[in-house]
Amino acid sequence: ECIRFKFIGIENIHVMRSSLQKLLEVCEAKSPSMSDFLTGLENSGWLRHIKAVMDAGVFLAKAVRNEGASVVVHCSDGWDRTAQVCSLACLLLDPFYRTLKGFMVLIEKEWIAMGHKFSHRCGHLEG
Repeated sequence: ECIRFKFIGIENIHVMRSSLQKLLEVCEAKSPSMSDFLTGLENSGWLRHIKAVMDAGVFLAKAVRNEGASVVVHCSDGWDRTAQVCSLACLLLDPFYRTLKGFMVLIEKEWIAMGHKFSHRCGHLEG
C-alpha cells in the first residue's frame, strides 16, 4: 500500500570500467599539473559514479532508520550495484559491520552468498 520506487541511475559495469580506466590514466600520468589532474579526474566521471553509489546507500539507510521501511534493492544483474548499495547501507546502519569481524560477515552475506563474480571482476579469469 505504501510502495515507493526510486531509480538511482548507477551506471553498469562497462561504464564503470571505462571510467576507472580514465581515472587510472590520470593517476599514472608523469608529473601532471594540478589543473590537468583535476580536469582528468572530472572527465573520468569516477567521482560521479562513487557519489551515485553512496547516495543510494544513504537513501536506503535513511529509509530503514528514519522511516522504519523495508526495502528491496534490485539492479539489472544483481552482482555489482546491489551488493555495493546494500553493503553501504549496512555499514551506515550497524557499527558491527565497521569492525573487522563484521566486515568479513558483510562480505560473506552481501557478496559471496549472492554469487558475486570476484574472479571475473578482478580479471583473474582473463589471459
